[in-house]
Amino acid sequence: EMAGARCMSSVKRIKKFSLKGMVNVSGIKPNGSTKRFYKEASIAKVDEDAWTVMLDGRPLVTEDHYQLIVPNATVASAIAFEWDMQGEYVKPFAMPMMSVAATAIDVERKDVVAKLMSFMDTDSLCFRVDSPPALVRMQKKHWDPVLDYFRDEHGLEVLTQVGIVQRPQPVETKLKLTKFIEDCNDFELAVMKTVAEVGCSTMLGIAVVHRKLSVKKAYNAAMADRLYQIRKWGEVKGPFGHGIELEYPRLHIAAGVTFLEMIDEDYAPFGLHADEVGDTERVEKQNYKL
Repeated sequence: EMAGARCMSSVKRIKKFSLKGMVNVSGIKPNGSTKRFYKEASIAKVDEDAWTVMLDGRPLVTEDHYQLIVPNATVASAIAFEWDMQGEYVKPFAMPMMSVAATAIDVERKDVVAKLMSFMDTDSLCFRVDSPPALVRMQKKHWDPVLDYFRDEHGLEVLTQVGIVQRPQPVETKLKLTKFIEDCNDFELAVMKTVAEVGCSTMLGIAVVHRKLSVKKAYNAAMADRLYQIRKWGEVKGPFGHGIELEYPRLHIAAGVTFLEMIDEDYAPFGLHADEVGDTERVEKQNYKL
């Protein structure tokens, strides 16, 4: 059973066969060379537990022609903020919240599940080194707590090994991990996919979705080997340095963790809860103002 928060339901898919009066993101180049074509971003309520993002009053549509629908105004506001913060050019790679939402809506569940399952026998957290000592310690510090979560709280047998020869995980372990994946709603699955791809680790993705890791701990686990190399040989500065290699994973892990918090039914920005202040409308207005 998933640890932690109660979450909103999975995505609501509204297929748009006519794109008149809408903004289709497929027309935006992924390399960031599309000039900004709108003045402002806003949000609008579509239905109960369904909000969308608007550019100059026109709703966003995903690449597969689904209207961008998220479960609450907080998430919609965060995505609208990403669009508002674009400069002269629109840079999709600088909008990680948008990326999570679009992945949840467009990508077929079975494809995401298959992708995550493919990492199980090659999960990076299970492949260790026996030298140098500093890297051994770093892997143990950042990876063992993740594996211990599955061992201690779920009774799973998780095998680790030294070297690159593949050692399959026990069948029961893989079946349980698969159930964790399948129990996720679409948004959680999109976050899991994002984190797993950054760290080449399904278990890391599951631990994040189970709310067992902070952004910092998830990032350190995903980047342990690369951080060791940078600490040993030094960080290269400048446009061709380590900047993007270090910050892109941090950006997307942070966005994933934030997305999970925002779809939690108990989430209240600024520490406000409607039942505490007795004024739901006031809380919503303060929470969701762009």
